[in-house]
Amino acid sequence: MSVQVSYKKQFLFGIILLLVIFSIMESGSRFYEFFIQDCGLENAETASEYDYFLKRYICYDQQIIEYSYQPVMTIVPNQHFTTININNDGFRGSEINTKMPHDYRIFVIGGSTVFGAGMADDNQTIPYELNKLFGKKFNNVEVINAGISSISSFEELFHFKEKILQLDPDLVIIYDGVNDIYYKKTTDPEISNSDMGELQFKDFQKYLRTPVILYRYVLLPIINTEQLSYFDSEKLPKIQKLGTHYDPEISNSIGISWYTHLNEFCQLSNEKQIQSIIIVQPSLYHGKKPLTEYEQSIYEENEHFKKTFDILIEKSENLNDCSMVLNFSDSFENIVDGVYFDTVHLNNFGNKIIAEKIYEKILPIVLEDILK
Repeated sequence: MSVQVSYKKQFLFGIILLLVIFSIMESGSRFYEFFIQDCGLENAETASEYDYFLKRYICYDQQIIEYSYQPVMTIVPNQHFTTININNDGFRGSEINTKMPHDYRIFVIGGSTVFGAGMADDNQTIPYELNKLFGKKFNNVEVINAGISSISSFEELFHFKEKILQLDPDLVIIYDGVNDIYYKKTTDPEISNSDMGELQFKDFQKYLRTPVILYRYVLLPIINTEQLSYFDSEKLPKIQKLGTHYDPEISNSIGISWYTHLNEFCQLSNEKQIQSIIIVQPSLYHGKKPLTEYEQSIYEENEHFKKTFDILIEKSENLNDCSMVLNFSDSFENIVDGVYFDTVHLNNFGNKIIAEKIYEKILPIVLEDILK
């Protein structure tokens, strides 16, 4: 009997010990994410107006947003954090108003640069700044932030067809370029309509941060290190590990893929009588901006990025079915102040400049539509 009791005590002690260890690891993971992890704001000159804890909340909130992955990546609706609010439709910002007969609805689609990575609240993004500009003269124009961090033109096209069209848009802007170049994908991922794979690793991130930290900072670097340059095209999509090496075949394939997605967007918009705008976004890798000391410190020469960006710009000139195609890669060529907090993301000053440029370009289109 005493031996059996001893086994029970040892088992109970083991359970308690595991719980203690897990609690320590979970506490350590959360401490690391909030106080140590750097999302690019810690040393950025352009985030100097943010105090220490606001920077930490900005970084932390970006990490704990919940996503759904079937059939493609999207943001789970109704999430509210210190610096980010996700509305009922899964978009950043306030709820979308009920559309009245004379209302004009603009959607801005893109990745984290549209969503507003590094912004202290929902009111510092490019779509919000654009909405504010229209609000000075119009009370019936609404600009909606449809940005989702990390998505490329493939996901943008999917969301346009499957979600945004259902929300009665009058004008849709796609502002992108960077993510397509970063991913270096030459074929589209398959879309599955089944529920298999719906339960993804990040679905647990709101509750357990230890697995996220282990995956992100231990397992993922190992996977990336061991990844081959690219795979046999007959077996798997060609994927090159992110770097600076320029491969003309891969860059041309990226350009073709990007053009194919956006050309379909333009054609479908035309068919639906929706105004469509394509904007090739700026980045620190591509453009003529006079760099500040901080921007020089984070700049790295990237031949792949620059040459692939040139291909996207060249391809964009053939998107004839869109209402307007704009190249914003040199938007900051006369701006001496800092606008980047990393190589692709802008601070609020940079977002305001982009919003003003968009407003100037699309105002004639909006006015013509409203006065019809």
